[in-house]
Amino acid sequence: MTKFSINLFILITLNLLVSITQAQVFTEINKQPQGLANSTGIWILRESKLDLLHSGELVNNKMQPKTNYYKQTAQDQFTITNNSLPAFSRGDMDVADFNKDGLQDVVLTGLGLGNKPVAGVFLQQTNGTFARIPSFIDGLIDGSVEFGDFDNDGDLDILIAGGDNNRMIFTRIYENTEGKLTESKISLPGIQFGSARWGDINRNGSLDILLTGLSGSGPITRIYIYQNNGYKLLPQMFPGLKHSDGAWLDYNLDNMLDFVVSGTSTYGTPYTRVFRAYKEMQFEEQRENGMRQLMNSKIDVSDFDADGDPDFVISGESLERPYTIVFENRKNVGFIDYMAGLTGVSNGIARWGDYDGDGDFDLFVTGIDVCYNLIGNIYRNNLNPEIDRQEDNMDIFIESPIVDYTRGPYYYFVFSSCFCDIEGKGVKSYNMLVSNIHQEKDDFNLTYKFNEILLEKFPGWPWTDRGHRTSNAFTSVKDAEEGRLQVIGGYTNDDFKIHYINW
Repeated sequence: MTKFSINLFILITLNLLVSITQAQVFTEINKQPQGLANSTGIWILRESKLDLLHSGELVNNKMQPKTNYYKQTAQDQFTITNNSLPAFSRGDMDVADFNKDGLQDVVLTGLGLGNKPVAGVFLQQTNGTFARIPSFIDGLIDGSVEFGDFDNDGDLDILIAGGDNNRMIFTRIYENTEGKLTESKISLPGIQFGSARWGDINRNGSLDILLTGLSGSGPITRIYIYQNNGYKLLPQMFPGLKHSDGAWLDYNLDNMLDFVVSGTSTYGTPYTRVFRAYKEMQFEEQRENGMRQLMNSKIDVSDFDADGDPDFVISGESLERPYTIVFENRKNVGFIDYMAGLTGVSNGIARWGDYDGDGDFDLFVTGIDVCYNLIGNIYRNNLNPEIDRQEDNMDIFIESPIVDYTRGPYYYFVFSSCFCDIEGKGVKSYNMLVSNIHQEKDDFNLTYKFNEILLEKFPGWPWTDRGHRTSNAFTSVKDAEEGRLQVIGGYTNDDFKIHYINW
């Protein structure tokens, strides 16, 4: 039996135990949205129902971007319908009532048709369509966009970050004056492969900024405080990250905003941490036991179990595979992996939304799974928030097993993939890179060697948007080669260009 088979058996056993413990808290609805790569999604309120907006691209359709609108037509039923929103991928969306007419509107940014960036604010109409406002917003790629009243003047402004087609990177604020947007003169570091998120950490009614991603000077994670009609850098230093995301949350309910960040460190390794505010605008890194480190991450916050404190869901990649993990906020304990049994995705997102209106938050998960399938899954949350969950008597959740890599010999191959211009030809495409078979002396040393070769061989590799992954161990070279050929075959079927990296 290969080690892969052993691990698979353990994983199946754990999943069965977890299923019994969690009593199928998250269950997939029958008819699922179309799976897309380089995707994002957002819930939007229409006539007291939550609909779903979903954008991305199909790998086997020349990377053609799409934006799908799924209207909720019945219980657990979503029907795709025509929409007037631009098709885009590699972007972000947010919803809010921009024009104060009682309907939720959309702001979006990303890569549109013809490889041209697209962005704008689109007002929801009474007939369910969307109309774009005249104000111009620069379209940015591989970043974020968010509504928020940063200057506390009663109307919604826009915070947007990302890169353009000329590899210029920006973080911009568009100020709202009576419904018209103009670019603010406020200067912030440009970032790509990250996010800019608003949150009022000093509780003065104006929005501060958590910024993480790849800047012109390298990966950064910074906080900027709004004061005197501008933003001032908080002097505290945080680990720089790229392919990252951040989110605010007051997890210990002390009326001070904490935050969670996740992404790729300057060493190319995954990183996920919660930072607790312990005094006015000062933060302390929390080392949560059992918190899986992820990169290429997306984070969304809600109180999914309706117990009064914020939880969060994160999607992204470890050094081995993609994950989608719900972290439950347990009083006096910290964040615990809820073992929700969700499909792990990269190049996507997980978004909370109570679409069935029962008081607990459901989930939409989109991206690429470990077998390179395109995923679009809606999960219904079956918790009953009116029931006292009796926190102290809850079942103990089973952590993932620790694999002993010192026994052997075991054989590995290393592989990765990206939508990028790794060959420096000026055109992005889907690429798969795979090594020959090796034995591994120390955990992940093959991964680091692989990344080192890619940095030397391909000038475009630092700009990639996928992580570096190692296969499970095999007990023979023959088994490893069979596994390697299966992985290559999966990528070949999805029209990836294969690059063989031998050393």
